[in-house]
Parts: sequence; structure tokens; C-alpha cells
Amino acid sequence: MTCCLSVNEQYECIMTVLESTVEKLKVLPEDKLEAVSHYIDTLNSRPKGRFDRLAGCLTDDEADRLEKAIEESCERTESNHQGW
Repeated sequence: MTCCLSVNEQYECIMTVLESTVEKLKVLPEDKLEAVSHYIDTLNSRPKGRFDRLAGCLTDDEADRLEKAIEESCERTESNHQGW
């Protein structure tokens, strides 16, 4: 789909892809449908970062102290880190 298509043409392209995909899904065995469903779910979800599993591990006080330390240390340039 390109920007030079009208809204109706864009809709028709989307429907063609959707209809084609649905037809392909109709002939898949159950285990493959489950795999496709899982894949679609991953496309719609937010990517997980390396630290997501740590979310919520700090108390409110710890989080406040960490936030304050980061704000204080990021307010100045540290000359011993010239390679950054």
C-alpha cells in the first residue's frame, strides 16, 4: 500500500490481504493455527526489555532514593567517563 492510493483503494488492498490470509488459515491444522495465533499475539504486545522482570521489585522508598540518585548524578558531567 502506497500513499498515492485512495482510501477506498487502501481498504481494498487491506481486505484482499485479510481475505487471502483467512483463506490460508482455513486449511491449517489445529497446531499450526495455535502457532499463528500466538505469533499474532506477539505482534500486538509490547516488546519486553531486559529489565521488565524486575518491575515492581523496589519498595516506594527504594524507588524514590534511586530516582533521586539518578537525578543528582545525571545533572553533572563526570570527566573520568570521557569515552562515553
